[in-house]
Amino acid sequence: MGRALLWLSRDDTFSRRTLEPDEIAGELEKFREAAGTAVQEIERTADEVGNRLGPEYAAIFHAHALFLKDRTFLGPIERRISNDAVNAEWAVASVTESLAARFRDLPDENLVHRAADLEDVSKTLRRHLGDGGISPSRIETIEGEGIVLIADELTPSDAVRIPRERIVGFVTERGGRTSHVAILARSFGIPAVVAVPRLLASIGEGDRVIVDGLEGVVWREPTGDLVSLFEDRKSRDADRQRSLRERSLSGAVKTLDGQDIAIRANIELSSEIPDVLEYGADGVGLFRSEFLYLSSSDAEFPDEATQAEIYRDALARLAPHPVVIRTWDLGGKKGSRQLPGFEEGNPVLGLRGIRLCFKRPAMFRTQIRALLRAAKAGDLRILVPMISGIEEMRRVRTLIDECRDELRGEGVEVPERIVLGTMIEVPAAAIMADLLAAEVDFLSLGTNDLIQYTLAVDRANETVSELFRPHHPAVLRLIARVAEAARAAEKPVSVCGEMAGDPIFFMLLLGLGIREFSMGPRSVPALKEVARTVSTADAQRVARAALTLATADEVAALLSREGHSLLSGELTVRPREVT
Repeated sequence: MGRALLWLSRDDTFSRRTLEPDEIAGELEKFREAAGTAVQEIERTADEVGNRLGPEYAAIFHAHALFLKDRTFLGPIERRISNDAVNAEWAVASVTESLAARFRDLPDENLVHRAADLEDVSKTLRRHLGDGGISPSRIETIEGEGIVLIADELTPSDAVRIPRERIVGFVTERGGRTSHVAILARSFGIPAVVAVPRLLASIGEGDRVIVDGLEGVVWREPTGDLVSLFEDRKSRDADRQRSLRERSLSGAVKTLDGQDIAIRANIELSSEIPDVLEYGADGVGLFRSEFLYLSSSDAEFPDEATQAEIYRDALARLAPHPVVIRTWDLGGKKGSRQLPGFEEGNPVLGLRGIRLCFKRPAMFRTQIRALLRAAKAGDLRILVPMISGIEEMRRVRTLIDECRDELRGEGVEVPERIVLGTMIEVPAAAIMADLLAAEVDFLSLGTNDLIQYTLAVDRANETVSELFRPHHPAVLRLIARVAEAARAAEKPVSVCGEMAGDPIFFMLLLGLGIREFSMGPRSVPALKEVARTVSTADAQRVARAALTLATADEVAALLSREGHSLLSGELTVRPREVT
């Protein structure tokens, strides 16, 4: 519960906001800083393009940088901010539109093309105006209450930079239940609702808002009775969560028929390690290392020494539990805006995960060396994302061997054996799971992307969210295939996607042969409780029945019926996609 703070983050979305007189100087300063940062980004891009393609291509970007140094462009924007008392994003958009229209009216075709260049520069500039997140001056305008962030869309890097000490919830107009930002919200324990139609037209700055992340409902200007109702519910839920946390710390988890279950945590940053310990997770099943970069205020990757210290600290604090660190999983819709020179028309099927690492070998080698430097501090397991073939894993293994030899030559002590695993998130990898299992030490099912690629449904696209169905028969058959391949190879297999944190799907995955799960730290206590209330025999019976069904609706009906019967009070309400 809190007051609404509006934030527009996309390049193509902006609105006019009237500034108070004492805000104008700060807005001008914000604009000048953004222009300077945008120039640095464009010049870095020019250097990279020049090295790869030659100086004639780099000249395009050098010309873009000149716009951001030209007073005939910057001056009108500053005057628009000062004279009209409007926000910088609006000023940039309106001045750009006016200047671009003039270019298009000129008879010289070369100058007409400058309109497109100007619009490209404007997008870069507006992006940097939003990159800094919510400014302290705007937060301070909302006194005495928590803040509910109302946004068109949030990227992962936006989400990790949110000042969580004041933000008590957020609501977005775009996105899906398994979009990266929704996953981060659950990990942070922040109530969130995504994909709300006409959100920005319905809620104004400063409106009092209730965000019910469990039911997927947003209340604007609630009555006093409604506020009291939610305060009571919030108190009861806190009591229940406290009880579950205490039980979660009580020891190993076994099913009703005595099967050992490992329930680990997914984290983005080392600052979440206290949550891993507080909520009783059996180590970390997925450390999303790319957030070391995405959460940074600059555009540089952490150097080898910095990374090694972060990894070493995480391993030592969580020892003897395992820590699975995933190598850089950038590209796609995660971080592509911060990787100059790699913008793509269809990024989800493009240069992401291990593909991007191979294209940037120095970046990847630095991370591998840092991981090896830290390895002796605890139980390190390296996980490689976006694998689609055997040759990729062999290439990674070769790189690890090379880095180990380099470090030993430098006098660094590195373990002889490094535990290496592959993510199964591409259908090709699931189909070849038996061959991959022979190459690696463990498999990790990334069900979010596996579902996305199997069903050809963009997981962050609210217009097709109803087609993103984890219980689709094709998805279940692929998971069963992977579990069987791991069992035959006597290799561990875990699930680190969002399916692991849902009680019904947890039961289904248990029946399919999964014994290791990883989820947001705050979901661990409830899922431990679920594990204690179900037997593997019952779960296997449900899974066998599900694999015989022909449609997702039939599977959903089966899971609902069996879930209510077997999970009783631990079956929580599933969040709705759109309200």
